[in-house]
Amino acid sequence: MAKESGKNKKQVGRQSSENEMKQPKVGNDSPKAPDKDIAVFISMSQDLKEEGNKLFQKRDHESAMLKYEKAIKLLPRNHMDVSYLRSNMAACYMQMGLREYPRAIHECNLSLEVTPNYSKALLKRARCYEALNRLGLALRDVSTVLKTEPNNFMASEISERVKKTIEQKGASSERHSN
Repeated sequence: MAKESGKNKKQVGRQSSENEMKQPKVGNDSPKAPDKDIAVFISMSQDLKEEGNKLFQKRDHESAMLKYEKAIKLLPRNHMDVSYLRSNMAACYMQMGLREYPRAIHECNLSLEVTPNYSKALLKRARCYEALNRLGLALRDVSTVLKTEPNNFMASEISERVKKTIEQKGASSERHSN
């Protein structure tokens, strides 16, 4: 029996050192634990994003934004989905009316900080700028989209409309100055 308990001690000792090797180390030595945590948070964020999208489709924009905000908090700051979620929040603000367009622009700005040429955010911001009569900024955004996506129908449409409005304003200001 004495041999057995000695054996058990060795096994226990061996198990603990094996477990230590299997256990991810805390700190910079092993990125496995943080990666697993991040994956869990990203998955939870995806679920919240889907819930938000369903609420958006039901036109419950305020509830959708709450889901998107919670989803954003679970993600690393520069994760691609942050852009998507911020852009979705901008869409919610746009649906709430013209007085919320400055907030929509802010959300687009935050989206573009993560993904600078994200065409959906650029186009939403361009539509807000157009509605707020900030035509030069609207034109800048659609031009950015058209550089990378020359066949983007929405960008072309906004560009034509904005250019036409600028021309009309130029013609009317010339008439007023004479």
